[in-house]
Amino acid sequence: MNQNYNDLIEQISDLLFETIVEQEPNLAEKVTNLDRDVLSLLRAIGLRVMSMLLSWLVNQVTNQMKKPGWVVHRRPQIKYTVIFGQLKIESPYLWNKTIKRGVRSVVEQLGISQGDYSIGVKQALTEFGAEESFEGAAKRFQEHYGFWVERNAVRREVETIAAQAQQYIEHRLDSLKQQADDHQNQTQGLSRLIVELDGCQIRTGVYFPSQKAELTPKRQLAKKERKIDWREVRVGFARPVEDRQKRTFIARMDKYPAVVQQLVSAAIDQGMGTDTEVTAVADGGNGLREALERGFPKLKFILDRIHLKQHIYQTADALGLTGIHRHIWTSHLLSLIDRGKINKAIKFINRHFHNSPAKNKLDNLSLMLSSSTVSLTTLTPF
Repeated sequence: MNQNYNDLIEQISDLLFETIVEQEPNLAEKVTNLDRDVLSLLRAIGLRVMSMLLSWLVNQVTNQMKKPGWVVHRRPQIKYTVIFGQLKIESPYLWNKTIKRGVRSVVEQLGISQGDYSIGVKQALTEFGAEESFEGAAKRFQEHYGFWVERNAVRREVETIAAQAQQYIEHRLDSLKQQADDHQNQTQGLSRLIVELDGCQIRTGVYFPSQKAELTPKRQLAKKERKIDWREVRVGFARPVEDRQKRTFIARMDKYPAVVQQLVSAAIDQGMGTDTEVTAVADGGNGLREALERGFPKLKFILDRIHLKQHIYQTADALGLTGIHRHIWTSHLLSLIDRGKINKAIKFINRHFHNSPAKNKLDNLSLMLSSSTVSLTTLTPF
Protein backbone atom coordinates (compact mmCIF):
# COMPACT_ATOMS: atom_id res chain seq x y z
CA MET A 1 0.00 0.00 0.00
CA ASN A 2 1.45 3.34 -1.03
CA GLN A 3 -1.55 5.64 -0.56
CA ASN A 4 -1.45 8.27 2.18
CA TYR A 5 -3.94 7.37 4.89
CA ASN A 6 -2.97 10.07 7.40
CA ASP A 7 -6.44 11.64 7.49
CA LEU A 8 -8.12 8.28 8.00
CA ILE A 9 -5.63 7.31 10.73
CA GLU A 10 -6.34 10.59 12.49
CA GLN A 11 -10.12 10.03 12.35
CA ILE A 12 -9.91 6.46 13.65
CA SER A 13 -7.46 7.49 16.37
CA ASP A 14 -9.77 10.28 17.54
CA LEU A 15 -12.74 7.93 17.62
CA LEU A 16 -10.83 5.23 19.52
CA PHE A 17 -9.48 7.80 21.98
CA GLU A 18 -12.93 9.24 22.73
CA THR A 19 -14.44 5.79 23.20
CA ILE A 20 -11.70 4.63 25.58
CA VAL A 21 -11.94 7.80 27.67
CA GLU A 22 -15.74 7.46 27.93
CA GLN A 23 -15.89 3.75 28.72
CA GLU A 24 -12.77 3.14 30.82
CA PRO A 25 -12.84 4.56 34.35
CA ASN A 26 -9.69 5.09 36.38
CA LEU A 27 -7.32 5.22 33.41
CA ALA A 28 -4.57 6.65 35.58
CA GLU A 29 -4.47 3.40 37.57
CA LYS A 30 -4.09 1.36 34.37
CA VAL A 31 -1.44 3.50 32.73
CA THR A 32 1.36 0.89 32.92
CA ASN A 33 -0.75 -1.69 31.04
CA LEU A 34 -2.50 0.80 28.78
CA ASP A 35 -0.25 0.18 25.79
CA ARG A 36 -0.91 -3.58 25.90
CA ASP A 37 -4.67 -3.02 26.02
CA VAL A 38 -4.50 -0.63 23.08
CA LEU A 39 -2.36 -3.13 21.18
CA SER A 40 -5.04 -5.80 21.67
CA LEU A 41 -7.63 -3.40 20.26
CA LEU A 42 -5.45 -2.60 17.26
CA ARG A 43 -4.91 -6.31 16.58
CA ALA A 44 -8.66 -6.88 16.67
CA ILE A 45 -9.17 -3.96 14.29
CA GLY A 46 -6.45 -5.29 11.98
CA LEU A 47 -7.99 -8.76 11.94
CA ARG A 48 -11.42 -7.30 11.18
CA VAL A 49 -10.10 -5.13 8.35
CA MET A 50 -8.19 -8.09 6.85
CA SER A 51 -11.35 -10.22 6.99
CA MET A 52 -13.33 -7.55 5.15
CA LEU A 53 -10.60 -7.00 2.55
CA LEU A 54 -10.21 -10.70 1.83
CA SER A 55 -13.98 -11.21 1.57
CA TRP A 56 -14.14 -8.38 -0.94
CA LEU A 57 -11.25 -9.83 -2.95
CA VAL A 58 -12.82 -13.32 -2.92
CA ASN A 59 -16.06 -11.93 -4.36
CA GLN A 60 -14.13 -9.90 -6.94
CA VAL A 61 -12.03 -12.77 -8.32
CA THR A 62 -15.01 -15.14 -8.21
CA ASN A 63 -17.19 -12.76 -10.25
CA GLN A 64 -14.34 -12.31 -12.74
CA MET A 65 -14.28 -16.07 -13.33
CA LYS A 66 -18.05 -16.36 -13.70
CA LYS A 67 -17.89 -16.48 -17.47
CA PRO A 68 -20.58 -18.22 -19.54
CA GLY A 69 -20.74 -21.87 -18.54
CA TRP A 70 -19.05 -21.42 -15.17
CA VAL A 71 -21.17 -21.55 -12.02
CA VAL A 72 -20.33 -21.67 -8.32
CA HIS A 73 -20.74 -25.30 -7.34
CA ARG A 74 -19.93 -24.91 -3.62
CA ARG A 75 -18.45 -22.40 -1.20
CA PRO A 76 -16.18 -24.17 1.32
CA GLN A 77 -14.33 -22.15 3.93
CA ILE A 78 -10.57 -22.35 4.37
CA LYS A 79 -8.19 -21.20 7.11
CA TYR A 80 -5.77 -18.40 6.33
CA THR A 81 -3.42 -16.86 8.91
CA VAL A 82 -2.39 -13.22 8.78
CA ILE A 83 -0.19 -11.28 11.17
CA PHE A 84 -3.25 -10.34 13.27
CA GLY A 85 -4.58 -13.87 13.68
CA GLN A 86 -6.37 -16.71 11.92
CA LEU A 87 -9.25 -16.09 9.49
CA LYS A 88 -11.83 -18.22 7.75
CA ILE A 89 -12.54 -17.15 4.20
CA GLU A 90 -14.63 -18.59 1.41
CA SER A 91 -12.91 -20.48 -1.38
CA PRO A 92 -15.62 -20.93 -4.04
CA TYR A 93 -15.37 -23.92 -6.37
CA LEU A 94 -16.59 -23.15 -9.90
CA TRP A 95 -17.68 -25.90 -12.26
CA ASN A 96 -18.16 -26.00 -16.02
CA LYS A 97 -20.37 -28.94 -16.94
CA THR A 98 -19.71 -28.52 -20.66
CA ILE A 99 -15.99 -29.17 -20.43
CA LYS A 100 -16.34 -31.07 -17.14
CA ARG A 101 -13.71 -29.03 -15.38
CA GLY A 102 -13.57 -27.20 -12.08
CA VAL A 103 -11.49 -24.34 -10.76
CA ARG A 104 -10.91 -22.60 -7.40
CA SER A 105 -10.80 -18.85 -7.94
CA VAL A 106 -9.09 -18.06 -4.64
CA VAL A 107 -6.28 -20.51 -5.34
CA GLU A 108 -5.88 -19.52 -8.98
CA GLN A 109 -6.16 -15.73 -8.61
CA LEU A 110 -5.11 -14.97 -5.00
CA GLY A 111 -2.71 -17.84 -4.44
CA ILE A 112 -4.33 -18.77 -1.11
CA SER A 113 -4.92 -22.41 -0.17
CA GLN A 114 -6.19 -24.13 2.95
CA GLY A 115 -3.90 -23.50 5.94
CA ASP A 116 -1.70 -20.92 4.21
CA TYR A 117 0.17 -18.13 5.98
CA SER A 118 0.72 -14.57 4.81
CA ILE A 119 4.26 -13.48 3.97
CA GLY A 120 4.37 -11.44 7.18
CA VAL A 121 3.60 -14.53 9.27
CA LYS A 122 6.10 -16.64 7.34
CA GLN A 123 8.82 -14.06 7.85
CA ALA A 124 8.22 -13.92 11.60
CA LEU A 125 8.09 -17.72 11.97
CA THR A 126 11.27 -18.10 9.93
CA GLU A 127 13.19 -15.47 11.87
CA PHE A 128 12.18 -16.92 15.25
CA GLY A 129 12.61 -20.54 14.10
CA ALA A 130 16.12 -19.84 12.82
CA GLU A 131 17.18 -18.48 16.21
CA GLU A 132 15.47 -20.88 18.63
CA SER A 133 13.94 -24.33 18.90
CA PHE A 134 10.61 -24.67 17.10
CA GLU A 135 8.80 -24.86 20.44
CA GLY A 136 10.64 -21.75 21.61
CA ALA A 137 9.87 -19.99 18.32
CA ALA A 138 6.14 -20.76 18.72
CA LYS A 139 6.15 -19.26 22.24
CA ARG A 140 8.09 -16.22 21.06
CA PHE A 141 5.65 -15.70 18.18
CA GLN A 142 2.73 -15.80 20.62
CA GLU A 143 4.44 -13.22 22.84
CA HIS A 144 4.93 -10.86 19.92
CA TYR A 145 1.69 -11.34 17.96
CA GLY A 146 -0.83 -12.56 20.51
CA PHE A 147 -1.89 -15.93 19.08
CA TRP A 148 -0.48 -19.46 19.00
CA VAL A 149 1.06 -21.30 16.04
CA GLU A 150 1.92 -24.99 16.47
CA ARG A 151 5.61 -25.83 16.62
CA ASN A 152 5.24 -28.30 13.71
CA ALA A 153 3.88 -25.44 11.61
CA VAL A 154 6.96 -23.39 12.54
CA ARG A 155 9.19 -26.30 11.53
CA ARG A 156 7.48 -26.71 8.14
CA GLU A 157 7.78 -23.01 7.33
CA VAL A 158 11.41 -22.77 8.43
CA GLU A 159 12.41 -25.88 6.46
CA THR A 160 10.53 -24.69 3.36
CA ILE A 161 12.09 -21.22 3.43
CA ALA A 162 15.53 -22.70 4.18
CA ALA A 163 15.30 -24.98 1.14
CA GLN A 164 14.21 -22.09 -1.08
CA ALA A 165 17.01 -19.89 0.27
CA GLN A 166 19.59 -22.61 -0.37
CA GLN A 167 18.35 -23.08 -3.94
CA TYR A 168 18.49 -19.33 -4.55
CA ILE A 169 22.02 -18.96 -3.16
CA GLU A 170 23.36 -21.98 -5.05
CA HIS A 171 21.77 -20.75 -8.28
CA ARG A 172 23.23 -17.26 -7.79
CA LEU A 173 26.72 -18.56 -7.00
CA ASP A 174 26.63 -20.97 -9.95
CA SER A 175 25.53 -18.12 -12.22
CA LEU A 176 28.45 -15.96 -11.08
CA LYS A 177 30.91 -18.76 -11.79
CA GLN A 178 29.35 -19.42 -15.19
CA GLN A 179 29.52 -15.75 -16.14
CA ALA A 180 33.20 -15.65 -15.14
CA ASP A 181 33.92 -18.78 -17.21
CA ASP A 182 32.18 -17.24 -20.22
CA HIS A 183 34.50 -14.21 -19.96
CA GLN A 184 37.65 -16.01 -18.85
CA ASN A 185 39.91 -13.99 -21.14
CA GLN A 186 39.04 -10.74 -19.39
CA THR A 187 41.62 -9.63 -16.83
CA GLN A 188 39.68 -6.77 -15.24
CA GLY A 189 39.14 -7.05 -11.51
CA LEU A 190 40.44 -6.02 -8.13
CA SER A 191 44.17 -6.30 -7.61
CA ARG A 192 43.86 -8.08 -4.23
CA LEU A 193 41.21 -10.03 -2.35
CA ILE A 194 41.08 -11.82 0.99
CA VAL A 195 39.17 -15.06 1.51
CA GLU A 196 38.73 -16.72 4.88
CA LEU A 197 37.33 -20.12 5.77
CA ASP A 198 36.58 -21.84 9.06
CA GLY A 199 34.14 -24.35 10.47
CA CYS A 200 32.09 -25.20 13.53
CA GLN A 201 30.13 -28.20 14.74
CA ILE A 202 26.33 -28.04 14.91
CA ARG A 203 23.91 -30.55 16.38
CA THR A 204 21.68 -32.23 13.80
CA GLY A 205 18.99 -34.86 14.04
CA VAL A 206 17.33 -37.22 11.55
CA TYR A 207 14.24 -39.31 12.27
CA PHE A 208 14.23 -43.03 11.48
CA PRO A 209 11.46 -45.63 11.90
CA SER A 210 11.59 -47.03 15.41
CA GLN A 211 12.59 -50.66 15.86
CA LYS A 212 9.75 -51.02 18.34
CA ALA A 213 6.29 -51.57 16.90
CA GLU A 214 4.68 -48.66 18.76
CA LEU A 215 2.20 -45.99 17.71
CA THR A 216 1.97 -42.36 18.76
CA PRO A 217 -0.82 -41.81 21.33
CA LYS A 218 -2.67 -39.02 19.49
CA ARG A 219 -2.46 -39.73 15.75
CA GLN A 220 -1.64 -43.45 15.96
CA LEU A 221 1.31 -43.16 13.61
CA ALA A 222 4.39 -45.38 13.70
CA LYS A 223 6.86 -43.99 16.21
CA LYS A 224 10.21 -42.70 15.00
CA GLU A 225 13.58 -42.41 16.70
CA ARG A 226 15.83 -39.42 16.33
CA LYS A 227 19.48 -40.03 15.55
CA ILE A 228 21.60 -37.19 16.92
CA ASP A 229 24.81 -36.30 15.12
CA TRP A 230 27.33 -33.45 15.06
CA ARG A 231 28.23 -32.12 11.63
CA GLU A 232 30.72 -29.50 10.59
CA VAL A 233 29.42 -26.36 8.92
CA ARG A 234 32.10 -24.58 6.94
CA VAL A 235 31.64 -20.83 6.69
CA GLY A 236 33.72 -18.46 4.61
CA PHE A 237 33.71 -15.06 2.97
CA ALA A 238 35.52 -12.99 0.37
CA ARG A 239 36.27 -9.29 0.59
CA PRO A 240 38.57 -6.60 -0.82
CA VAL A 241 41.75 -6.05 1.20
CA GLU A 242 40.90 -2.39 1.75
CA ASP A 243 37.28 -2.89 2.88
CA ARG A 244 36.54 -5.00 5.97
CA GLN A 245 32.77 -4.46 5.77
CA LYS A 246 32.12 -5.41 2.14
CA ARG A 247 31.86 -9.20 2.32
CA THR A 248 30.10 -12.01 0.50
CA PHE A 249 29.49 -15.00 2.79
CA ILE A 250 29.06 -18.68 2.01
CA ALA A 251 28.15 -21.58 4.32
CA ARG A 252 27.80 -25.26 3.59
CA MET A 253 27.87 -28.70 5.18
CA ASP A 254 30.10 -30.35 2.59
CA LYS A 255 33.66 -31.31 1.75
CA TYR A 256 36.33 -28.72 0.98
CA PRO A 257 36.15 -28.86 -2.86
CA ALA A 258 32.42 -28.03 -2.87
CA VAL A 259 32.84 -25.31 -0.23
CA VAL A 260 35.79 -23.72 -2.04
CA GLN A 261 33.83 -23.73 -5.29
CA GLN A 262 31.24 -21.52 -3.61
CA LEU A 263 34.03 -19.40 -2.11
CA VAL A 264 35.36 -18.79 -5.63
CA SER A 265 31.91 -17.54 -6.65
CA ALA A 266 31.86 -15.27 -3.59
CA ALA A 267 35.25 -13.86 -4.68
CA ILE A 268 33.90 -13.28 -8.19
CA ASP A 269 30.96 -11.43 -6.65
CA GLN A 270 33.47 -9.17 -4.89
CA GLY A 271 35.31 -8.40 -8.12
CA MET A 272 37.91 -11.13 -8.62
CA GLY A 273 39.42 -11.25 -12.09
CA THR A 274 42.02 -13.47 -13.73
CA ASP A 275 44.86 -11.25 -12.46
CA THR A 276 43.57 -10.84 -8.88
CA GLU A 277 45.96 -11.91 -6.14
CA VAL A 278 44.03 -13.84 -3.49
CA THR A 279 45.19 -14.22 0.10
CA ALA A 280 43.53 -17.06 2.01
CA VAL A 281 43.44 -17.10 5.80
CA ALA A 282 42.45 -20.50 7.21
CA ASP A 283 43.50 -23.39 9.39
CA GLY A 284 45.62 -26.29 8.22
CA GLY A 285 42.88 -28.87 7.80
CA ASN A 286 43.72 -31.82 5.59
CA GLY A 287 42.85 -31.03 2.00
CA LEU A 288 41.90 -27.40 2.65
CA ARG A 289 45.02 -25.75 1.25
CA GLU A 290 44.99 -28.03 -1.81
CA ALA A 291 41.33 -27.21 -2.52
CA LEU A 292 42.02 -23.48 -2.17
CA GLU A 293 45.01 -23.69 -4.54
CA ARG A 294 42.87 -25.46 -7.14
CA GLY A 295 40.15 -22.81 -6.82
CA PHE A 296 42.45 -19.77 -6.75
CA PRO A 297 45.45 -20.04 -9.10
CA LYS A 298 47.13 -16.90 -7.69
CA LEU A 299 46.88 -17.85 -4.03
CA LYS A 300 48.88 -16.85 -1.00
CA PHE A 301 47.95 -19.14 1.90
CA ILE A 302 48.21 -17.87 5.48
CA LEU A 303 47.95 -20.24 8.42
CA ASP A 304 46.69 -17.99 11.20
CA ARG A 305 48.26 -18.10 14.64
CA ILE A 306 45.19 -19.34 16.52
CA HIS A 307 44.89 -22.49 14.43
CA LEU A 308 48.67 -22.90 14.26
CA LYS A 309 48.86 -23.11 18.07
CA GLN A 310 45.97 -25.55 18.13
CA HIS A 311 47.79 -27.88 15.71
CA ILE A 312 51.04 -27.60 17.69
CA TYR A 313 49.33 -28.44 20.99
CA GLN A 314 47.43 -31.34 19.37
CA THR A 315 50.72 -32.70 18.01
CA ALA A 316 52.32 -32.42 21.45
CA ASP A 317 49.41 -34.36 22.95
CA ALA A 318 49.73 -37.03 20.26
CA LEU A 319 53.41 -37.35 21.18
CA GLY A 320 52.42 -38.00 24.78
CA LEU A 321 54.16 -34.89 26.11
CA THR A 322 52.89 -33.58 29.43
CA GLY A 323 53.77 -30.95 32.02
CA ILE A 324 57.07 -29.12 31.60
CA HIS A 325 58.11 -31.27 28.61
CA ARG A 326 54.97 -30.26 26.72
CA HIS A 327 55.55 -26.59 27.57
CA ILE A 328 59.21 -26.64 26.48
CA TRP A 329 58.49 -28.40 23.19
CA THR A 330 55.54 -26.16 22.17
CA SER A 331 57.24 -22.94 23.36
CA HIS A 332 60.46 -23.68 21.46
CA LEU A 333 58.55 -24.45 18.27
CA LEU A 334 56.42 -21.29 18.54
CA SER A 335 59.56 -19.24 19.27
CA LEU A 336 61.21 -20.44 16.07
CA ILE A 337 58.10 -19.60 14.06
CA ASP A 338 57.67 -16.18 15.69
CA ARG A 339 61.27 -15.32 14.75
CA GLY A 340 60.58 -16.29 11.15
CA LYS A 341 62.81 -19.39 11.28
CA ILE A 342 60.32 -21.69 9.56
CA ASN A 343 63.00 -23.97 8.09
CA LYS A 344 64.52 -24.53 11.53
CA ALA A 345 61.06 -25.25 12.92
CA ILE A 346 60.51 -27.87 10.23
CA LYS A 347 63.91 -29.46 10.93
CA PHE A 348 63.07 -29.50 14.65
CA ILE A 349 59.83 -31.34 13.92
CA ASN A 350 61.50 -33.82 11.57
CA ARG A 351 64.49 -34.40 13.84
CA HIS A 352 62.57 -35.21 16.99
CA PHE A 353 60.34 -38.23 17.40
CA HIS A 354 60.98 -39.43 13.84
CA ASN A 355 59.87 -42.95 14.66
CA SER A 356 57.05 -41.84 16.96
CA PRO A 357 53.53 -43.30 16.67
CA ALA A 358 52.46 -39.66 16.16
CA LYS A 359 54.47 -39.44 12.93
CA ASN A 360 51.33 -38.57 10.91
CA LYS A 361 50.66 -35.57 13.14
CA LEU A 362 54.29 -34.48 12.82
CA ASP A 363 54.22 -34.86 9.05
CA ASN A 364 51.00 -32.84 8.78
CA LEU A 365 52.41 -30.05 10.94
CA SER A 366 55.61 -29.99 8.90
CA LEU A 367 53.58 -29.84 5.68
CA MET A 368 51.52 -26.92 7.02
CA LEU A 369 54.60 -24.89 7.80
CA SER A 370 56.37 -25.68 4.55
CA SER A 371 53.42 -24.75 2.37
CA SER A 372 52.01 -21.78 4.27
CA THR A 373 52.86 -18.23 5.16
CA VAL A 374 52.36 -18.17 8.93
CA SER A 375 50.65 -15.10 10.34
CA LEU A 376 52.56 -13.64 13.26
CA THR A 377 49.50 -11.77 14.51
CA THR A 378 46.35 -13.06 16.11
CA LEU A 379 43.78 -12.98 13.32
CA THR A 380 40.07 -13.25 13.88
CA PRO A 381 38.65 -15.07 10.81
CA PHE A 382 35.13 -13.73 11.27
